[in-house]
Amino acid sequence: MTSLTPTLATSGDASVLDHLDFLCRVRIRADHTAGTLAVVEERGRQGCQTPRHVHDREAETFVVLDGALEGWCEGTAHLVESGSMLHLPPRREHAFRVVSSSAHFLTLISPAGFEGFFEATGTVVDQPFDGELPVPGPVPPEAVERLVEALVPYACTITGPPPFEGVTTG
Repeated sequence: MTSLTPTLATSGDASVLDHLDFLCRVRIRADHTAGTLAVVEERGRQGCQTPRHVHDREAETFVVLDGALEGWCEGTAHLVESGSMLHLPPRREHAFRVVSSSAHFLTLISPAGFEGFFEATGTVVDQPFDGELPVPGPVPPEAVERLVEALVPYACTITGPPPFEGVTTG
């Protein structure tokens, strides 16, 4: 059994990344938890969203600290407001978007490992995490191709564009 020690993640411990127009930072990594859990802190403006995708290994739990997200899983959308959480098990097609003017949330990833994708595909920005948010826009096709390739080692597959046009919230 691996011996673990407590990990204190302070606000200055992680690089700030622009990842798909979200600001994010990896707060707890696989090596802090013997691979059981990772935590990514994220902020985004209204309209920031992910494509539909499937994780073969990881469950994701979204904990909204401020604002609201819309989480979509296999045809059903859920409004996830401040103080609420949405858990998505592995092997379920899903996506999410920011529906309030901005949102601040944690993504809990279990088992850990997928947090490396954020660092591999995000761009380090020289600004505080609570600074100006990127303006969301469409992901260029060549960037989507890079994301698809980068996801292969993480056993995650992009299955389509964001699903939010005409979706009703459950």
